[in-house]
Amino acid sequence: MSADKQGVIAEYRAAYSTFRSAVEGLSEEQMTKPFMDGWSVREVVGHIAGWHDQLGMGLERMAQGQRPSPEGVNWGEIQPFNDQFARDVSGRAAADLLRELDGKTQRFVAAIEALPDDRFGEGKTANRMAAGAGYEHLREHADEIQAARSAGRFDRWLTAVGEAHQRDPSVKKSCRVPNFTHHRGDSQC
Repeated sequence: MSADKQGVIAEYRAAYSTFRSAVEGLSEEQMTKPFMDGWSVREVVGHIAGWHDQLGMGLERMAQGQRPSPEGVNWGEIQPFNDQFARDVSGRAAADLLRELDGKTQRFVAAIEALPDDRFGEGKTANRMAAGAGYEHLREHADEIQAARSAGRFDRWLTAVGEAHQRDPSVKKSCRVPNFTHHRGDSQC
């Protein structure tokens, strides 16, 4: 893990590239079906985007000489934020969310770049924020998505939809398949 600003930026960009590769090629249907604790890739993208907003804002505040979190905001209580970020993306097209995330990552990197070099170093706030909302977070979710892809969780969903469609051609996007983390071979198609 790099401690200087340029190293942090390079690590962040590499992690974002890994995340984008993990979701590349997934269809809208695949991105909207639960695969991890009831969350779909769409919710994961919304979750990452939400934390980019929050901590990107914090980095911008630091560049202005302010404390990262606004008065009364406690980023340590993560679950209410996570729940809100997931609700915020409900019903939105995953492709739109990915484009939005692209923009938020540019803003996040710009916020890092705006900080003076002396704000970076082992254990410093800027490094912890860049890792927590940035490169470590992106890698964590990229690994989860890649593991689900490798396990065929997204392929099984497509197979279940295809089989249901053969039985009843009206079954398409309305088909619901249970969370494959707990898949027992049954489908609600």
